[in-house]
Amino acid sequence: MLEREDILARIPHQGASCLLDTCSSWSDIALCALTTAHLRPDNPLRNAGRLSVLVGAEMAMQAAALHGALTGQTMVRTAGYLAALRDLLAGAERLDCANYGLLQVDVVREQMDSAGMVYGFTIRSQPGDTLLQGRGTVMFHRSTGSGESL
Repeated sequence: MLEREDILARIPHQGASCLLDTCSSWSDIALCALTTAHLRPDNPLRNAGRLSVLVGAEMAMQAAALHGALTGQTMVRTAGYLAALRDLLAGAERLDCANYGLLQVDVVREQMDSAGMVYGFTIRSQPGDTLLQGRGTVMFHRSTGSGESL
């Protein structure tokens, strides 16, 4: 089990921008994280006091970044960026519902090559409802050979 401090040491998202509280398990291809960030009033992704279900995709991509750090898949690469979200299926409009309790963020690496990675993800409420699922593509910045990234 990884606590928040362990997560903060491994991903670039810091302070309130880090949307993961703990990581309960991981393997070579998958990771499970837990969070209550959807209930925090200081969540930086709130818009007009509301938190869209699409914020779940950001939670998932942070979990993917954590997975890459834990499995050593990003150690030799420069930073990456979210290039695409696909196959999104929302089971709710908003995430900021107290009845959802602790959210479970599951990610599975589906593909990886020198250009980037594709992760499938599912966000579930504590009672077990699927709130959001989909796939995210992370592309790595190319190095120019002079220490700069493109």
